[in-house]
Amino acid sequence: MGSLYFLVTLLLIAAPSCSGFSITGERHERSLEEDGEDWTRSQQEAANLSATINEILDSYDRKLRPNAGGEPVEVTVEVKVVAFGELNEASMEYSMDIFFRQWWYDPRFRHNSSTPFNMAADPRMLFWTPDTYFFNVKRIKYHFVTRENMRVMIHSTGKIYFSARITLTAQCDMDFRLYPMDTQHCPLIIESYAHTTDDVDYKWRKTKANKGKGIEIVSKEMAQFELVGIETKFKDTENSKGSFASLSVIFSFRRRMEYFVSTVFSPGVTLVVLSWCCFWISRDAVPARVSLGITIILTAIVLCGSVNQEMPPISYSKAQDYFLLVSFGFIFLSFLELVIVLNTDPDPRWLRWLKRCCKVKYEKEEKQPLNLEEAVLEKENSSSTEPDTELEADITHPHETGLALVNSHVRPCNRTLPRRVVVSNGDQGATVMLLDKLGEMRHGKIQVKTTNQDAPKKRKTCGPHWVDIISRIIFPASYVAFLVLFWRTYVQQLPL
Repeated sequence: MGSLYFLVTLLLIAAPSCSGFSITGERHERSLEEDGEDWTRSQQEAANLSATINEILDSYDRKLRPNAGGEPVEVTVEVKVVAFGELNEASMEYSMDIFFRQWWYDPRFRHNSSTPFNMAADPRMLFWTPDTYFFNVKRIKYHFVTRENMRVMIHSTGKIYFSARITLTAQCDMDFRLYPMDTQHCPLIIESYAHTTDDVDYKWRKTKANKGKGIEIVSKEMAQFELVGIETKFKDTENSKGSFASLSVIFSFRRRMEYFVSTVFSPGVTLVVLSWCCFWISRDAVPARVSLGITIILTAIVLCGSVNQEMPPISYSKAQDYFLLVSFGFIFLSFLELVIVLNTDPDPRWLRWLKRCCKVKYEKEEKQPLNLEEAVLEKENSSSTEPDTELEADITHPHETGLALVNSHVRPCNRTLPRRVVVSNGDQGATVMLLDKLGEMRHGKIQVKTTNQDAPKKRKTCGPHWVDIISRIIFPASYVAFLVLFWRTYVQQLPL
């Protein structure tokens, strides 16, 4: 009994919330009746609106503009850029995919319907549309997949909205003097082809969505450029046929530098620095310096030729050309420096005079040994009694000389001294020991070295050439100054 009561209570609570279910059934039937009346009313209104539009089109002359013979038709224009395509430097053109929107009033389409007439079709064969064209467009394509990408709305006031999706390629006169630090300003010019300002006038549609410029950007991502500015203008153009209203929008595209830093500037600087390595290679290693210089020159020629393959053959030099030409000039001068080194005196008279005047070259003076007599006297008069103290002296004969000749250098000193001197001779030189009367050594020993013995021959090495020394300073300093000047002239002046 309790479970039955609980089930009935649950059904009573859930029944009102169930769609299409009511205890009495009256509410559900009333809802269906109201929905049916609204649907029938909308269907009848749509049929009446279609009949009205058809009736208007039966007597409509699409050759005549609205207000024919009266005030000009004011066409409001808005461009929604879906995506930008490629900027082609060789053909000087750019492409983009847009929604081109136009608004104007045509009193002949006024009707009493509360809803606008909406259709997806090409209206150009049904009623009058503005003869808008793009002045600087080279190629244009309308989209028809899955059917016409066009939309027409006709309001009860006679206001007509026409939107079409278009892919176009427009002409852009580019200036490459700052390439690749350049900013290209590409216009899109909109005019009426046949109607002067007396018949058709244009203006931009300014809203919050397009930031008051009449241009709405969906995506501004590009591979080599970035969109840095949009400027819209309005002016009347004069020609022999009259004055025509003209709308223009200028897209400013700044080239991205990252690609060129890694493919042009970094290799160029690296080749110049490598050419300076020759200044630190010995001037006797001519094959090494020549092969390194020629290899770097050929690499620089290949680099200069490859970076301009996709550029049009313009008649003026670009910033990139100046950089590569100056870098190639430094590399070539580094090679010519070797020719100067091989054909000039490495130590000319003026350089020797300059070294003496400026005391550029300092030679460490070697301590000259005493002669044997002076060494004996110094030892005899020394207050030191340590037996292991030594003093260096020299004699004027080779070590092959006999002991008697060595002793002859000591005898004059021995006569005046109370101590005896013992001299021994060997391959490494003579040794003099000072002994007292008891035969004990005092005042240490004197190591005697021969002065006329031939010194061991050393490998003759040539020092750096004075031209190499100067080049190690002048070349890096000049190239760094050029890079700073290049940066301040081209890179630092780029607009933010």
